[in-house]
Amino acid sequence: MAFVPAMLLCQLLWAQYTADTLFTLVDNMPSFGDCASKETDAEAQKKCSDRALVQFISRQLEYPAAAKANHVEGTVYVNFVVDETGKVQSPTLLMDIGSGCGDAALAVVKAMPAWNPGHQQGQAVKVKLNLPIQFSLRNAELALAERFTITWGDIVGDTVSTEQLKHNLPFSVYVRGPEGDTRYVDELSFTYTTRNNRKSTAASRGGISDELVAIVEKTRSGGSFTIIASVQENGQFIFASRTFQVFD
Repeated sequence: MAFVPAMLLCQLLWAQYTADTLFTLVDNMPSFGDCASKETDAEAQKKCSDRALVQFISRQLEYPAAAKANHVEGTVYVNFVVDETGKVQSPTLLMDIGSGCGDAALAVVKAMPAWNPGHQQGQAVKVKLNLPIQFSLRNAELALAERFTITWGDIVGDTVSTEQLKHNLPFSVYVRGPEGDTRYVDELSFTYTTRNNRKSTAASRGGISDELVAIVEKTRSGGSFTIIASVQENGQFIFASRTFQVFD
């Protein structure tokens, strides 16, 4: 019988143990997104991972029509495994609230890209995770609205000068849907908020009216300027918004 050094034997036994074991808590828990490359501090990495996961769920989650119709809200719990390579495996429902929410939650988990795998004593291992996915009609409306973007003339970024606002008055405000398609604007509103938090607002039936022009002419450096445009999506109104900080 060949002699196996004790250290090597321990390493082999540990490798076999970790390969066969499904962990729930490890030295370095799995992280989502590219947070492992951005953050070195464990707490900062966890916060980054949590933010990335919330953003992914908000983009991917489809609120079932039956749940909306029945005003079903609540939290679905899904269990899954992040394996040694970061791949998501074995998604399973732990708690459902009905009306298709469980299937919608599972679909989100199945659509996940690879995670950064968890590590125990420096070795990548399988880790079982429980994930709560909240179904909120209010949050669903906000998440849907975020998929619609407002464009107005040559304005880019989140700052705008008073001259830029005036320069773009001859141009229409457009709303683009999730696929980049242009949507008809049902109602358009401009709001100017002074640095002292005083607001002036006007609305129109989609075009830039004299009332909206008057709001633009009131803007001054140090305040903020907000555009809200309503469009229709599957019979419901979506309110896209965009806010700019104003400078001279």
